[in-house]
Amino acid sequence: MGNTSSRGAEEQGNAVTGRAVGITGGGPLKRLATPKLPSGAVKARQEDYQFIEETLNKVLVFNKLEPHLQRKVVSEMYERSVAAGEILIKEGDTGLAASELYVVKAGKFEVLQRRQGVNIRVNLKEKGDVFGELALMYNCPRTATVAATTDAVVWVLERDVFRYFLRNAAEAQASEVELFLNSVPILNPLSQEEKLQLVDAFDEKTYQPGEKVVTEGEPGDYFYIIKEGEAVVHQSAPGGQRRKVNHLFRSDFFGERALLVSEPRIATVEAVTPLTVLALARDTFLNVLGPLEALMAREKSPQVIAQRLSKLGTFKKTGSPGRLPAEVLIKRRKRGKNGEVSWEVVRARGHLDEVLEMRKGGTKLEELDLTKETPTLILTEGAVLGGGAFSRVSEVTEESTGNTYAMKRMRKSAVVQCPEHVYFEQAITKNTAHPFCIRQYATFQDKYHLYFLFDLMPGGDLMDVLVAEAKVIRQRVPNAAWQVACLAPQVCACRPGC
Repeated sequence: MGNTSSRGAEEQGNAVTGRAVGITGGGPLKRLATPKLPSGAVKARQEDYQFIEETLNKVLVFNKLEPHLQRKVVSEMYERSVAAGEILIKEGDTGLAASELYVVKAGKFEVLQRRQGVNIRVNLKEKGDVFGELALMYNCPRTATVAATTDAVVWVLERDVFRYFLRNAAEAQASEVELFLNSVPILNPLSQEEKLQLVDAFDEKTYQPGEKVVTEGEPGDYFYIIKEGEAVVHQSAPGGQRRKVNHLFRSDFFGERALLVSEPRIATVEAVTPLTVLALARDTFLNVLGPLEALMAREKSPQVIAQRLSKLGTFKKTGSPGRLPAEVLIKRRKRGKNGEVSWEVVRARGHLDEVLEMRKGGTKLEELDLTKETPTLILTEGAVLGGGAFSRVSEVTEESTGNTYAMKRMRKSAVVQCPEHVYFEQAITKNTAHPFCIRQYATFQDKYHLYFLFDLMPGGDLMDVLVAEAKVIRQRVPNAAWQVACLAPQVCACRPGC
């Protein structure tokens, strides 16, 4: 049984890193040892890093790497001296002799090719030039001979070093994308194997504020999920005007309509902040996400969009409210002077859309008749979970559903001292959709306090758990070795239902 589990994990790992395997030579997934430099080799100096990077950016395969990854690769390059007349590369060489790229630091080289039995000079290389780049990508014979015409020095980049960093980066990126896909609601019906297929299928794209991702009327051949940032959706209106019809955040998706029914885009999506999206091509979308049509249609229904816009205060029609208010009642115990305990009710002002979602499990705005019903959220305060300089957190129970939450109460007089901190906490927790992060369900206020309603985490404070449970195990390890560990399994064991 244990062997089956191990085999399944290895197969999943191979699927996740499929693209990396294609680049780095294939073979089963395994943890690579850090490449070692030849004995006596002198690494490139830090003051030379920028020059080497600028030179290597002429090579396509290096130019596509992230800047931090480029710096890691350059830091593992080393110097090699070449005497005048010495052959550095010989045409036809294979194996180790054809596994290095060179950047000229000083001196000059001539490039020779054998034609009809005679070596003919076809190029010259001097400081700032690069040659041997095919060795990074392919295990093939050298196509020319390179010889030094003067005493020279080159920086050497080995294929194993390049592949080591490239593969590690690809694995880390694949794991990050896989974790992100687990937090996207529309992908919940997919099995783990299907999500692993999507990891390699998505391409990451970035857009600047004001840049259009899709344009109304143009053909559509990509489906998008927002990884970071925000975007707005506009549609053409009579008179050449544009009207805002939606606002998109992290884990929201768009572009699926054109893929499903093969028609032009019906709206324009424009970035309002620096935007990073995962893009999925038409063919892959139809093969993997075809069964999710009904779920996507529900997520894009007018009711869901109306609730989203009501939260953002974007209704602009005459007589339409920006965000409808609702009453929140907080019932809590009060101890009198003689020690007797009684109940008091605090009245607070909240938002209708949030009250509806919590009290009736997502009742749509259009279904509510405000002339007959005024919804009220009733919360009963329980034990105090913790406190700080100007806030405290209590357990509360919502009366109509019996659901429990953590309610954070902050004094307004103290909040004015750090308004940006409070604003960012509200904005981030409202837009976060991740299984490892608490979710914010509602905000409301009374005359003296602001309130946030979060997921209840009965396991307690994470730092308390770490202090109580974490242990330091001393163990001899080889010199310069790094050991990686994870506390997550132990911490999860402290949280009920984890």
